[in-house]
Amino acid sequence: MGWITLHKRAQHPLIQTFAKATFPAHHTAIDDCPLLAIDLELTGLDPARDHIVSIGWVPIRQREIVLADARHYLIQPPVSVGQSATIHGLHDRDLHNAPTLENVLQEWLEDYAGYVLVAHNAALDLAFLRTALRNLFGSAPPLKAIDTLRIEKRHLTHRDQAFKADGLRLNACLHRHHLPLASTHNALEDAYSCALLLLAQIARMNRQVELGDLVDRGVWRRLIAPLT
Repeated sequence: MGWITLHKRAQHPLIQTFAKATFPAHHTAIDDCPLLAIDLELTGLDPARDHIVSIGWVPIRQREIVLADARHYLIQPPVSVGQSATIHGLHDRDLHNAPTLENVLQEWLEDYAGYVLVAHNAALDLAFLRTALRNLFGSAPPLKAIDTLRIEKRHLTHRDQAFKADGLRLNACLHRHHLPLASTHNALEDAYSCALLLLAQIARMNRQVELGDLVDRGVWRRLIAPLT
């Protein structure tokens, strides 16, 4: 076996830089946490087989939505979107000249190290992001996220409030908070709506809110684990 030499792949510089950023601690006041609401449009629900066809994000700083830094990208997938177009409304012709996922994720990695992500059903979005980062850059850095769906479910369960099977969908949660409903399957609008929902959930607590108040510790530990 002495003639076999194993080489560990050098970590991509963007991943290295992103991974070095310090995330806010759980006791950090939410006003002091840099947040990034994010949403993905997908060809399916399996990160190993399906693809991202659109991504939208909008920062939240000092509990204010910063629309000037919002971004919305269509993504050119490596295969046809197929029948998924009936869900997200994006066809192959719409994505023909779109940027690659690698280029879009490079911008995200460069600009948002240290930000805590905000998503509705965050586990799904993060699974796709981590898989994409691993495929495109060789590894995925730790990611931290707030899940507005879990916050809403925890609140309703704590108050013994019944809700229907679809009562935790984004628009159902927005309606419950008397917020404008999101358009169907638009990544930027959904990211913006997710940001609005989080701010409403924070306001509902009616006290000084820390980052740890908004996360499920067990879920957090699973989401932040690096994927190599």
